[in-house]
Amino acid sequence: MSIFSRLLSFKKKLETPFETLNVISVSREAILNNLRIFQELNPGYAVFPVLKSNAYGHGIVQVATILRDVKLDYIAVDSYFEVLEIREVNNTPILLIGYTLPVNLRNMDFSFITLVVYDIDTIRELGRIGRKVRIHLKLDTGMARQGMYVEQLPEMLDEIAKYKNITLEWVCTHLASADESNNTYSESQIEKFQQGIGFIEKAGWTLKYRHISASAGSLKFHDPVFNALRLGIGLYGVNPLEVDDEQYPKWLSLRLALRFESHIILKKAIQKWDTVSYNRTFTAPRDMTIGIVPVGYYEGLSRKLSNNYAYSYQWHSLPILGRVCMNLTIVDITDIDITAGDRITIISDEQSVENNVYELARRSETITYECFTRLSESVRRVVR
Repeated sequence: MSIFSRLLSFKKKLETPFETLNVISVSREAILNNLRIFQELNPGYAVFPVLKSNAYGHGIVQVATILRDVKLDYIAVDSYFEVLEIREVNNTPILLIGYTLPVNLRNMDFSFITLVVYDIDTIRELGRIGRKVRIHLKLDTGMARQGMYVEQLPEMLDEIAKYKNITLEWVCTHLASADESNNTYSESQIEKFQQGIGFIEKAGWTLKYRHISASAGSLKFHDPVFNALRLGIGLYGVNPLEVDDEQYPKWLSLRLALRFESHIILKKAIQKWDTVSYNRTFTAPRDMTIGIVPVGYYEGLSRKLSNNYAYSYQWHSLPILGRVCMNLTIVDITDIDITAGDRITIISDEQSVENNVYELARRSETITYECFTRLSESVRRVVR
């Protein structure tokens, strides 16, 4: 057993005996439902679930476990550490899409991973190491982020050709505005990407995979040239498109997978004119009953939710009163039959309620991606 395995086993032994105040549960049924929807809407495509950033906050080990018995070409992650986490529970090949320092490549096992590459230094280091490795080239077609420009392809291909241990398996890019209803910019990126593919194949290379789309673009940009897609936020049940996008209704059957629950840890009375939390931003308009909840900005809530969001208990709304604290929030439980120890919902997995991730993102003045990924890894994840 590896050192990593021993540490993970020790960590699990520490966790198991203790009940937890906060828990994030992930629906197996929802994850598999969402994957199936994307597979059915994209026949003939290889769908690569993306589990980077702790599986978008859902728990990388938990989601990898859910996907363990699903036949997949790849699971995509950002770092080698994530590769090792997944490898503990799932033997699917891993696509490592993040950057790796060349000096670290020699310490990596290439037998079950494929690297996304876009710089000469990485190619040269892989060639120097000499072990067989599969790579995917990433082109920058307008994102101005990772990837090389199409004009740099001749130099890159010449460099790859020097090393018999390197197999160029595929090419990809990333769309900057696929979630917008106006597709003009995305179409210009697609044109550049097709030029890049044409150049690579004209130079004599055979590409197994060619893909441009993540969740948002997967229904909008179908072309015989493309045969794979990266399934990120859609895997977790979020529709990334704008409501006025003509493709938006096709994803209404996606199901939110994440539910975040906590407890009331203290119930107390305050009087009219009493103030609540830091800087006294809430003043009681009447005698009230308040509940203390062990969730704050360390656990992943934005301070913008101060006086601006509500948890739920059964069918009751529990508005946040005053500032969100580091590990605590205060909620209004006046006239509600609830007591210390009762479980409440911080983020619901129901589409129709006011404390789902869409409403959380709106009130936090951000996007659903950030709301999920900012959820602290200290909060226990379980599969339900």
